[in-house]
Amino acid sequence: MNTVVPRLISGVFAGITGLAVLEMLRLKGATLVQQPSLATILAACGVMGTLVGIVGCLMPRRYWKILLSNGQQFYSALALPRPMVNHWAGSLLLSGSLVVYFIVLMNILPQQPPPDNNDQASFLMQAKAVQEAGGPVTLAQQLMAGEYSEANQHPLYVALLSYFPNYETGKRLSAMCGLCALLIFTMGIARYYGNLVGGLTGILLSINAAYCQLTARVVCEGLLLIFVAALWLMVLRIPDFRKPSRLPSLLLIGIGLTLGLAWMTKGTALLLMLGLILWLCSYTVNWNRWIPAMLQQRPTDDSMTGENQTKQTTVPLKRFVISVALVIGSFTVIAAPLLIRNVRVYGSPTFNANSYLLFEDEFSEPHALIKERGSLRNAAQNYWQSHTISEMIKREVKGLLWQTFIFLRSLGPLPFGEGRLFFGLLALPFLIVGLMSES
Repeated sequence: MNTVVPRLISGVFAGITGLAVLEMLRLKGATLVQQPSLATILAACGVMGTLVGIVGCLMPRRYWKILLSNGQQFYSALALPRPMVNHWAGSLLLSGSLVVYFIVLMNILPQQPPPDNNDQASFLMQAKAVQEAGGPVTLAQQLMAGEYSEANQHPLYVALLSYFPNYETGKRLSAMCGLCALLIFTMGIARYYGNLVGGLTGILLSINAAYCQLTARVVCEGLLLIFVAALWLMVLRIPDFRKPSRLPSLLLIGIGLTLGLAWMTKGTALLLMLGLILWLCSYTVNWNRWIPAMLQQRPTDDSMTGENQTKQTTVPLKRFVISVALVIGSFTVIAAPLLIRNVRVYGSPTFNANSYLLFEDEFSEPHALIKERGSLRNAAQNYWQSHTISEMIKREVKGLLWQTFIFLRSLGPLPFGEGRLFFGLLALPFLIVGLMSES
């Protein structure tokens, strides 16, 4: 049995967690022990992760064989299709989630920070400028002509907000977007997995602190969530590309249009585009050629006969190219105004001011960085010349540590503060199992 890849993964895991512990020790020092806090718990988890990774590297072959065999059985059990669960309690939870979300918003809307030197102020300022210039139609014309230079806040949410560039009205717009996204998520999940799963998801979203806070502020995330929810539902409807069925052209076009709207709302939506393209690329790889060799998967039983044995292992190249072309083409149609503006003003179709922060150690105002650094290429060259490899690695570890903390905390409910991290730690195993069962 080939255990090289699992050992390499264990070694990488041990290295990352070890560097994370060293970074926490550098930041906190002896206070990690003298004043126990959430950082202490994270450091302890990091030490345990390092030890587990080291054990994985050194573990004898026979133990890896047992571990991989049990893991394959567990994964096979998760991958089994399960019937939808429809129950009267699910319908009650679906209705209750909307009521709970409404009550939560009524309580947290007045508690939001004022629009002073933050993203809310920037959106309101841009929306007011668009309104004074003539509204969304004029904004589209300015984008095509390269006269609109804002490179941080993307134009779609600004255009909607320009109809009423007021703080209180803007918060209500975000709340309405959050409610629409909640409806799309819960109803879509109820359709594919049953109303009980949809109801539970709705309740968890309606009390999620990150979801409620972002949809109660004058920011674009509420509108972005609508497009993310719609994109997710369309991806669920796409059949297996390896099957000799008709190409879902309308779905692929819809996905491209939705991605375009998402990118017109927020620049980081470009990562959704990248993820989708990589997902489509995965259909061109014959995974059965190397994954069973790595895991030494046992021969399939009698249930894995017939159609499953004759199914194609990869998608034809022509089918893949057409699929990607439909997605990118429809994306380009929707995003054309911003793509053209970026090329004319900044020389890059996907330019965003926040890209400069990739080459900064501390946060700085993006527009100031554009004037100071010049082109993005100059910023990258300056960063490589002024930093050593070890400094870059330390920065990456620090960033991964903070992002892990932020992600786990975002899974927690209201009204907790930093204590939401514990809810995230409890939810993480269920999230991993859910992803494995869907992969």
